[in-house]
Amino acid sequence: MTNSQSSGAGSRSQAAFTLIELLVVVAIIAVLISILLPSLNKARAQAKATYCGSNLRQVGLAVAGYQTESNGGFPVSYVYGSDYNEGYDLAAQNDSKSYGYIHWSHYLYAGGKVDDKSFTCPEFPKGGAPRTNPGPDPGDWEPGQQGDQTDAPSTYTSGLLTDRQARRMAFTANAAVMPRNKFAPAFPGPRFNRFVKDNELQMPGKVIMATELNRNWKAAAVQDGGIKSKSHRPVNPFYHTSSGYNEYGATSQGFRYRKSGSSTYGLSPWESIDNPDAVGLIDGAAGSELNAVGRHHPGGSDARMGGTTNFLYCDGHVQRKELLATMKDREWGDKYYAVTDDNKVVDRFGDVD
Repeated sequence: MTNSQSSGAGSRSQAAFTLIELLVVVAIIAVLISILLPSLNKARAQAKATYCGSNLRQVGLAVAGYQTESNGGFPVSYVYGSDYNEGYDLAAQNDSKSYGYIHWSHYLYAGGKVDDKSFTCPEFPKGGAPRTNPGPDPGDWEPGQQGDQTDAPSTYTSGLLTDRQARRMAFTANAAVMPRNKFAPAFPGPRFNRFVKDNELQMPGKVIMATELNRNWKAAAVQDGGIKSKSHRPVNPFYHTSSGYNEYGATSQGFRYRKSGSSTYGLSPWESIDNPDAVGLIDGAAGSELNAVGRHHPGGSDARMGGTTNFLYCDGHVQRKELLATMKDREWGDKYYAVTDDNKVVDRFGDVD
C-alpha cells in the first residue's frame, strides 16, 4: 500500500508545466514570430509582384495575337461606342458617351485571347480600378464612385450603362503607342491621334507598351460632379514645351521626357500619391500623368520615390524596375508615335538631361 501511494504521488508531480515555463514558451514563440514576420511579408510582396507581372505577360501575348489579325497594329486605347454592341465611329466620337466606352482590354478578352481576370493585380484591394460605367452589379462599383449616366449608382438597374472593358483594370497603356479616341475630324485639333504599327518601332524591346496603375483607384479618376474612374485612359509620358502635358495643344516640335528643372521628371514623391486623397493623377493635374502609375512593389533605390513597377515592352517581355529609371533611359519611345505632325521626342534644354 505504501508503494502504491508513493507511485501515485510521483505521477502527480510530473503531470504539468509550471506557469513560468508556459510564459517562457510563449515568449519564445513571440520572438520567433517577430523574426519571421518581416520575411513572410517580404515573400508575400514578392509573390504579388510576380503574379502581377505574369498577368501583364499574358496581356502582352494577347496583344501579339491581336496584331497578327490587324496587320501589326496596336489597338486603340478606347473609343466611345455608337451602339450597345461593337459599333463605333472614329470620325464622329460623341462626347455624350451615351453608349459607354470600348476599351482595348475588350478586344483581347472578348476575342478569346486572354481571360479578363488577367487584367488584375493582387496589390489592388479588388484586383484593379473599376470601369467608368461599371454596370448593374454593386460589387463592380467603388464607394463614392459616379458613372457617366445620371442614374444614381445605388439603383443598379439592369439597364445601367456598362463599359466594354475588363471588370477590374490594374494596367494602363502607353499613349504614345496605343492612342486615345482623339481622331480627326471628331477632335478639334490642332494635333490628332493616329494608329501605330509595330514596324514603326526601331527597338520594340526598349519601348514600353503598358504598365501598372496606382493601387489607389482614385489616382485614375477625376472629380466631375463626383469621382469618376478613368481607368480606360492611357498615360501620356511626355511634356511639350508649348502645351505642357496636353499632347494635342501644339503642332511644333518639342516633346520631352521632362520640363526644364524637373529632376524627378514630373513624378511626385510616393507618399503624396499613395493615399486615398490622391485623385486625378491620370489627367496631369499633379505633374506627369505617370504619377497614376503604381510604384508599389519591393525594391527601388530611393524610398522617397517608391518601389518598383512591372512594365510590358512592345516585344512582349515584362521587366520590373523603378519608374523613374524608365524615364531616364527614355523607354517610353523616341517619338510620340500616336499623334500627328512633328512627333519627335527631344531630350535637350541646351544641356544634357
